[in-house]
Amino acid sequence: MRKHRTKAEWLSLINEFEQSNQSQAEFCSARGLNPKYFSLRRIKLKAISPKDPFVEVRPTPADTTSVVIQYGTVKVHLPTTSTQVIAQLVKALAA
Repeated sequence: MRKHRTKAEWLSLINEFEQSNQSQAEFCSARGLNPKYFSLRRIKLKAISPKDPFVEVRPTPADTTSVVIQYGTVKVHLPTTSTQVIAQLVKALAA
């Protein structure tokens, strides 16, 4: 029987898969998921458009002396510094 999952449930499953050491086939088999449909949902929900490689950078609310750069599930916390240093870091990471 098919189970209809919410977007939040799919995102949770996708995050669980990305943190597991299983292949997609193993992960789906263990959970009774169709690997092709799982792949489709993963692409639609987690894909980052290559036309928009930039991510939002903003100070954390609790500490305005630092900057958080987030790309997918990776967060980098930096002390507030010149915008040139941050721009150089972003360029180096994009290379």
